[in-house]
Amino acid sequence: MEGILNSFVPNTCATPAGIFATQDEDLGFECVPIALMEKVVTFLNYVRDDLRCSMAKDVVTIKNESLTSGEMCNGLMEVPVMANQEKLPSQSSMDFQKKISLSKHEMQEKNAISFLSFLDLYKPLLEMEKEDQLLNQVLQSRNMAIQNIRASRQHIIVVASLLDRIPNLAGLARTCEVFKAAGLAIADASVVHDKQFQLISVTAEKWVPILEVPVNSMKVFLEKKKREGFSILGLEQTANSVPLNQFAFPKKTVLVLGREKEGIPVDIIHVLDACVEIPQFGVVRSLNVHVSGAIAIWEYTRQQQSVQS
Repeated sequence: MEGILNSFVPNTCATPAGIFATQDEDLGFECVPIALMEKVVTFLNYVRDDLRCSMAKDVVTIKNESLTSGEMCNGLMEVPVMANQEKLPSQSSMDFQKKISLSKHEMQEKNAISFLSFLDLYKPLLEMEKEDQLLNQVLQSRNMAIQNIRASRQHIIVVASLLDRIPNLAGLARTCEVFKAAGLAIADASVVHDKQFQLISVTAEKWVPILEVPVNSMKVFLEKKKREGFSILGLEQTANSVPLNQFAFPKKTVLVLGREKEGIPVDIIHVLDACVEIPQFGVVRSLNVHVSGAIAIWEYTRQQQSVQS
C-alpha cells in the first residue's frame, strides 16, 4: 500500500480514471487498464451529449406546443379576462424558479422532521451512554471484588528464589493462588511469560502477587520481613527441625523453600527463626519441593482456619 499511497495525486486521482487506474508500474498492482477507462469516459461523454440533444429537442417541442395552443385559442374563441386577474408573463411555460422557497408551515414541518431525525440519531447515543454506565458499574464491582480478594489473603509469603525448574515454580504459583497466599517470591519474574509455566499455573500468576527476589538478595528480603513482624521459617530436614504436625504456625509467616536437590544453603538457614519438616515413613525419604511446599501451605491454612472458627 505504501507505493500506491506515494503515487496518489489528489488532482488526478479524483477522477474515475485516476481512482481505478492510477498505479505505480514498478509495484505490479492489478488495476483497471487505462484503455478500458478511456472507453468508459468516452461512453459517458457520448451519453451526456445525447442527453443534451434530447433536452434541447424537448425544449423546442414544448415551445411549439405552447405556440400552437395559443393560436388555436385566438382562432376559435376569445377568452375573457377578469378585472382582478393578473396577466401571466411571456414564456410562462418555459420560465420557472429553480430555487424552492418553503412556506412557514412547510418550514415548521421540516424542522419537526429534522428534530425527529435528531431524536432517532440521539437514541443510539442514549443507549450507548446506558451501556457505558452499566460497564462502569461492572468494572467497579470487579475492582471491589479484586480488593476484597486481596484483603482476604492469608499472611504467608512463600520464597522460592532457590528453585529453577519451571514446573515447580508454576505449581507453587497455582498452590499459592488456591490458598490465597500473600505472595510468591521467585528469582526471575519473567519466567511467568514462559509457555510451560502458563500451561501449569493456569493463570495463577495473574492473581497471586509475584515478587522478584534474586538469590543474592534473599538475606536482605528475609531480614526486612523479619523487621515487619514476620516469622522466617524454612522447610528443611535439619537436626533441630520440628515435625510439621507439631509446629504452630505464626499468622505472619515467610516460608523458605530449598533447592530441588541441595535444599536450603547454610547461610540462609542461619537467618531462619525455625525449620519444619514433613514426617516421612517411606524408603525414599524425599518429596518434590512443590509437593512439600503445598503440604506446608495447606497445614498453615488449616491452622489459621481452626483459629478463626
